[in-house]
Amino acid sequence: MKKIVFLILTHILISCGSFENFETIGVNNFSLDLPTYLSKTTNLNNSASLQYQNVFKELYIIAIDEDKNELGKALHNNGLDKIYSNDFNGYVDLLKIGLENDIEMENETVKDTLINGLQTKLIKFEGKVETYNVFYAVAYVNGVDNYYQIMSWTLLDKKEEYETTIDKMIFSFKVKNMKKESKKKAQKNKKEFLK
Repeated sequence: MKKIVFLILTHILISCGSFENFETIGVNNFSLDLPTYLSKTTNLNNSASLQYQNVFKELYIIAIDEDKNELGKALHNNGLDKIYSNDFNGYVDLLKIGLENDIEMENETVKDTLINGLQTKLIKFEGKVETYNVFYAVAYVNGVDNYYQIMSWTLLDKKEEYETTIDKMIFSFKVKNMKKESKKKAQKNKKEFLK
């Protein structure tokens, strides 16, 4: 009898989709934990270091890492340093305006938070791409030497099903092999953020 009850409960848990296996995917100097049903791809964003998708579930994630010094040079060389500050806020403003130019954003929420001790701005919104209504979550992370952009999306009618998974992926972000001096810089950024 106990065996039958166990089998029934196991079947219910699996069929409800409440159980997902995650694996840690490392790229460059960072990692994310992703569901095992996502597959590596190369066609979501040319600048992304990490790109995974499941076209059947309509769930996607990309991550872009950008060297802070190189970004500062690019701002200066393109005359954008008069518009955007060469810091985390300038980085977020620049990328957010780019998003707003590409996607008509609705029901936007913006949250300042920390991911593994790193200052993060998390933006969630709905948008329309061609004829599809889409739910997006974008995290801008202030690393020690790099800025990171993590973007995940799914169809709007799947938001309830995947928002928790999206949050788990984004909040699993880790910078690999942070040296002591890098950890001190991250702690300093964290203290300034929490003021």
